[in-house]
Amino acid sequence: MKEVKSTLDGFEFNYERRSGNSTKQIDLAIDYLFSGYKVKVEDHWEDGKYDHANDNLFKRVLRRLQNEHPEIKVKIDKDKLTIELL
Repeated sequence: MKEVKSTLDGFEFNYERRSGNSTKQIDLAIDYLFSGYKVKVEDHWEDGKYDHANDNLFKRVLRRLQNEHPEIKVKIDKDKLTIELL
């Protein structure tokens, strides 16, 4: 299975707080998952340098999947911050 990062290469960032960048990343990660990719979740801020930001984004992707697609089964690796659909 191909693996892709949830970064927003090619997207225009607004570097102000509460500007929707994380939401765009969550949308992109879910799009990749439904396209057959294994997704490594990495926050946009300073290329995933901060573990707490990566963990938070990882939890938000999982929560959104649970809320919007409760029937979907996923395989997660909390150490590598990867998600794939089963």
